[in-house]
Amino acid sequence: MKILRDSCRSLGALAVSAALCASQSLHAQSAGTRLPGGAVVPDMSGIWERVEGIRFAPGKELPPYNAQYAARYEAAVAARARGEEVLDPTSRCLPPGMPRIMNATYPVEILQTPGRFTLIAEWSSQVRRIFTDGRRHPPEDELDATFNGHSIGHWEGQTLVVDTIGIRGDTSFDASPLTHSDQMTIQERIRLTDPKTIEDVITVTDPGAFTKPWVVTRHYRRAAPDQQILEYVCEENNRDIFLPDQLQKK
Repeated sequence: MKILRDSCRSLGALAVSAALCASQSLHAQSAGTRLPGGAVVPDMSGIWERVEGIRFAPGKELPPYNAQYAARYEAAVAARARGEEVLDPTSRCLPPGMPRIMNATYPVEILQTPGRFTLIAEWSSQVRRIFTDGRRHPPEDELDATFNGHSIGHWEGQTLVVDTIGIRGDTSFDASPLTHSDQMTIQERIRLTDPKTIEDVITVTDPGAFTKPWVVTRHYRRAAPDQQILEYVCEENNRDIFLPDQLQKK
């Protein structure tokens, strides 16, 4: 980075070279990088623990479901009230997926490197990569749906603005289960509200299941300096194991 900065200063007022340097600086985006406009990328690296309760939807707040998905939710609640088991995908050691991974009771570690903002979750040992190198999302016909989707981000001042698409439709928001369609996309605004607190404003848009976007805010507190992410292997300690024929019946 020192070589890049020195080269940029030596280029003087040449418009093309200045634009190239600004572009390189913008795409580096590691902690301490000065962005066009003067803002400095904040240092969010380290281990963080979520502050709020265990459910993605606090209290009795539910997503703005359309009639079809509201009926699905009510049916699942009624089945559970009758004593029937309503499967949570994570009970089969499947990853929580986005945005549920951002609601974990387990800590998450943030790594800031040039062109990438990486979150390593203790829950299921999942890794979420947010690309900040200026790339765009893949074309729709080349996009493979995954649990965490494809995330790209850029800095607006000291706020990381993230757009995530390509999320599988068979995950849930929590164990309720609060479900969604495969049309769901997620936008986030991640920032430090103070040196020890991260705020993530999560806007979930799902034209297949919602009547309007759903906004949920989550906060994370910086962990003690000696805290580490532990190994999490669900398959070695899973108490909800179902055979294939049992899953089909459910």
